[in-house]
Amino acid sequence: MEVFAFAPSGFEGGLVRVEVDIRQGLPAFDLTGLPDDAVRESRDRVRTAIRNAGFEFPLDRVLVNLAPADLRKSGASFDLPIALGILAESGQVPESGRPLLALGELGLGGEIRPARGALSAVACGLSAGIEDFAVPRDNLTEARSLGRGNVRGVSSLGEFCVLFPPSGTPPDTEPDPRSRKGPEEEDPAGSEGAPDGGLGDFSDIRGQPRLRRALEIAAAGGHHMLLFGPPGVGKTLAARRLPTILPDLSGRTSVEATRIHSLAGLLEPGSGLLRRPPFRSPHHGASAEGVVGGGRYVRPGEISLAHGGVLFLDEAPEFRSDILQALREPAEEGRISIARAETTVSFPARFQLVLAANPCPCGALGKPGGVCLCSVQDLRRYWKKLGGPLLDRVDIRVPVKSSTFRDLVGREETSGTVRRRVEEARRIQASRYSGLEFDLNGRIPAGSMERFCRVDAATSSFLDRQAEVLGLSSRALHSVLRVSRTISDLEGSPEILLRHAEEAVELRRYGDEDPFWRIP
Repeated sequence: MEVFAFAPSGFEGGLVRVEVDIRQGLPAFDLTGLPDDAVRESRDRVRTAIRNAGFEFPLDRVLVNLAPADLRKSGASFDLPIALGILAESGQVPESGRPLLALGELGLGGEIRPARGALSAVACGLSAGIEDFAVPRDNLTEARSLGRGNVRGVSSLGEFCVLFPPSGTPPDTEPDPRSRKGPEEEDPAGSEGAPDGGLGDFSDIRGQPRLRRALEIAAAGGHHMLLFGPPGVGKTLAARRLPTILPDLSGRTSVEATRIHSLAGLLEPGSGLLRRPPFRSPHHGASAEGVVGGGRYVRPGEISLAHGGVLFLDEAPEFRSDILQALREPAEEGRISIARAETTVSFPARFQLVLAANPCPCGALGKPGGVCLCSVQDLRRYWKKLGGPLLDRVDIRVPVKSSTFRDLVGREETSGTVRRRVEEARRIQASRYSGLEFDLNGRIPAGSMERFCRVDAATSSFLDRQAEVLGLSSRALHSVLRVSRTISDLEGSPEILLRHAEEAVELRRYGDEDPFWRIP
């Protein structure tokens, strides 16, 4: 029986063949194949777990090679495949004649603990033609999410002989009813009336009609946003409510988001596919590796964990400049590449970026009754942190003001009501862009603008005037057209009309004509 393990490396990862040689000689247990400390320590865990599970550890010279030798192996998930390789080579487990991919950490009593990357391991194995998988029982629902392959949950080494008999045909057991559904068939979560990950409801945003409208447009077209205003006016609350009006993740995005969270070790035991858009809000003191991804053994960062959802940077100018500028590629391309001396790995990172900022370092600029003590140089340094190239990729800029008490006790539309409009607008976009590499207005490439964002003579003349008055760049004009297309979709209009372009320019103009983002 060929035994394989899974080595997390980037989004795809790689298969590792577990080769075992047992020969006469002084008792020894050697491990080769570029293992890290956690993998080298598995020798003692494996030896003890095999004995305590009722098997015999060979009293000979045991050599385990993890191939390919040039791929670094890390983590404790190699425990189970190494143990199974030794048991198979010593004839203590049945020979199925079919390759098996296994992962899991062993306890000293032979129990099997959950591991990172179970869904990625199954996907990697299936692409290589492997059909049999042994995963920790806590990872079973996750590993079966693809609905393919013979995936069995194992809670201890002793169960292996029962679940994988010599014939290679598993016994009839009751499968997890959710696990055999494909990604497109699984029941969606986060329906109207259900809590959306503790993010509240869109009706919490009160007395801010302009802000609510901007959030709805951003959700419908997948546009990036900037919210700016004095402290306490509701910027953070608005950003946290944005995911509640986003549609459920599509089948492909759901699988990708689940794989990323699994590789990061963030999935709860027994959880399946993620269905609701994630919301990630790193602290402004976070490291570059934490936000962008990386580390000694490259892991996904916050921008990848936000794939399919919202990445919110509160107090954005307080983030390090290198982190902010690293957002430019994924914000536009939907993917992040991380270069290391040994290799370059990439992760999906298709998110909606929401930046929040005070108008000035002290936060008093534009605040009723407030006195701003910041100098012009302070303002320049503060906003220079964001940089023009990043801000140019932000389609919607919204000044947020304080609400009156009467506004705060009023009633607003709920997340479910707004989400239905967003879903309808996205269905229009999905039909329009069917078969293309993009699916939302916010991702229309420059080369496709003329095809999908045509305007009449009056609208064209208006945009020419605004480009001259506001000094809009080519990228900014494309941004206006994308937002105009989204506004027309929300209205169900097949054409971009003058009123759509006027609203799009109003949502874009802050920062183009106003050097310090003053709140009028």
